[in-house]
Amino acid sequence: MTFVRFFGAAAALVIAAAVVACGDGDEGGGSPSASPSAGASATASPQVTGTAGGETDPPGETVPPSTATEPSTETAPPAGDVTALTPVDKQHSLPTDYVPPGLAALPDAYLAPGFGGSLAQEALDALRQMLDAADAAGYDIRCRSGYRSYTEQEATFNYWVSVLGYDEAVRVSAMPGHSEHQLGTACDLTSPEVGWDLIESFGGTAPGQWLEAHAHEFGYALSYPQGQEAVTGYAYEPWHFRWIGAGEAAAWKASGLALAEYLR
Repeated sequence: MTFVRFFGAAAALVIAAAVVACGDGDEGGGSPSASPSAGASATASPQVTGTAGGETDPPGETVPPSTATEPSTETAPPAGDVTALTPVDKQHSLPTDYVPPGLAALPDAYLAPGFGGSLAQEALDALRQMLDAADAAGYDIRCRSGYRSYTEQEATFNYWVSVLGYDEAVRVSAMPGHSEHQLGTACDLTSPEVGWDLIESFGGTAPGQWLEAHAHEFGYALSYPQGQEAVTGYAYEPWHFRWIGAGEAAAWKASGLALAEYLR
């Protein structure tokens, strides 16, 4: 999802929803049902709707108290050229001016209603094959967010801090430079079963379960699995998938590791 387009068009709606639901979030590994890819207080957890990556969009479901480690102030930039396997997490960042080569716009047929976005060409080709296969299996799955620039992620993260506070924002939204969306190979997927939202309950739907079982066949890996926040640094995000190539995705799936562990 291109957050800027969404934020400009729906900021007022999101803020109103956040007030009513007492919370929301996306990017950064967010699990929330939050929309700027996801937090709550010790007494009443806010609802987050995600797009963070470690990433969440604004407004969704209740998330438990934070167990994530605060991001280090000293993070490592890529050792060499940025590739599909470059670690991007709370310990590894991308340059401020990094823009992936070969970005291509997603066709409307693969986008959630009302959203736009782009991906690196290889990731886009694989996504089209995956969503076509899902459609053949009877599931309408579409992309709500793809590439997000450093500046867009900065706006996303700051939004979640303003809504949830820093401690919750860092578990549902990536700090600028630390979002997989900036690679151009990560996307947030959703379906009509959850109203095209980014929320934890998507993982329990038939489309969400199909993705978890088959995404690796198309080179995609679930970045922020359930119960792995201590490893990934982000809450559960059943909607956030990252393309790493079919061969690597098969090896990752067989390893049983969280993607963050596999790529380090």
